[in-house]
Amino acid sequence: MTLPTRPRLVFIIFFLTGTLIFTILLRTTSSRVYNQYCQARAEQNMLLQDLRSQQLRLESLINPRYMFEHLPPPSEPDKSKTKKIR
Repeated sequence: MTLPTRPRLVFIIFFLTGTLIFTILLRTTSSRVYNQYCQARAEQNMLLQDLRSQQLRLESLINPRYMFEHLPPPSEPDKSKTKKIR
């Protein structure tokens, strides 16, 4: 078995170092992208929840049952005007 020559050994060391650096770069990039994805998804869920609450609020304002709460009470009809004629 022959020992590797000095240039081949230097090439192997540089190759392994470059491979490790590239692996670390990929892992940090992957983690950063995953964290950004999770953050965007959480923000999207918060906006969706806010939208739903605004929609419920709007529906409660439009619902006729709740509109009667904001209207003045109906006045009593005048009985003198509604006499039965025989």
